[in-house]
Amino acid sequence: MDVGLTGKVAIVGGGSDGLGYAIADRLLKEGANVTLFARRAEKVTAAAQQLAGTYGEEKVLGLTADCSADTDIERVTASTVERFGPAVHVLVTNDGGPPIRRISELTDEVWLKAFERHFFYVVRSVRATLPHMTAEGGSILNVVSGVVERPAVGMAASVGVWSAVIGYAKTLALEVARQNINVNTLLSGFFDTALLGGLLERQPQLSKAGLGNGVPMGRIGEPREFADLVGALVSPNLRFVTGAVIPVDGGAGIGMGMGASFDSPTSK
Repeated sequence: MDVGLTGKVAIVGGGSDGLGYAIADRLLKEGANVTLFARRAEKVTAAAQQLAGTYGEEKVLGLTADCSADTDIERVTASTVERFGPAVHVLVTNDGGPPIRRISELTDEVWLKAFERHFFYVVRSVRATLPHMTAEGGSILNVVSGVVERPAVGMAASVGVWSAVIGYAKTLALEVARQNINVNTLLSGFFDTALLGGLLERQPQLSKAGLGNGVPMGRIGEPREFADLVGALVSPNLRFVTGAVIPVDGGAGIGMGMGASFDSPTSK
């Protein structure tokens, strides 16, 4: 099915690997022109070259940029319109998460850095991109952690930052709806990415199998599955869906999987 993205222009944050790379790949597959960016130059170059080899160099722009730097965000947008034309139709904000620390360990410096890198990244991206989106309409999609709805010890910074992003996104959805722009947020569960791999290295008591066992579907997700939903949500065909906060987690947000079930006394 044609989702209407052929020739459209998209900006994807954190696009060098993981969910961001899968999203960039999906949008390119649908015919969009894609700018992807991340902090590490070598990873961005490798990702852009791989995608260009599949979809053509003229369709892909890879940039090294730090999402916490306002000048970098402005440069990403400026480079995109210079390369692909004045309109930007899709903005996907996506970038890791704050450090895992207990509340007692969260200094003002840590809190401020978390908001600078993750909340203000969204605000600045919208500010830079929105003027290029209003003429034709478009889609803004924020990727945040599902922990915002399932708080856990050590995740206070993530819960705080992502809660702010969700509130901002819902309000933005109201303000830009008449300009034919929709704004949605996806809550990510566990996916087989390098980010998850890093978490498992730091916490060897965890494993992919163990995490998957706590998901109702009995497994963690593949990045492609996440990207498939993104491809649909940023389509002009789904523009009427806005202000939504959608979990993509194999059902983890609605309850524990069979690996953590409890038998009733009468079942014995």
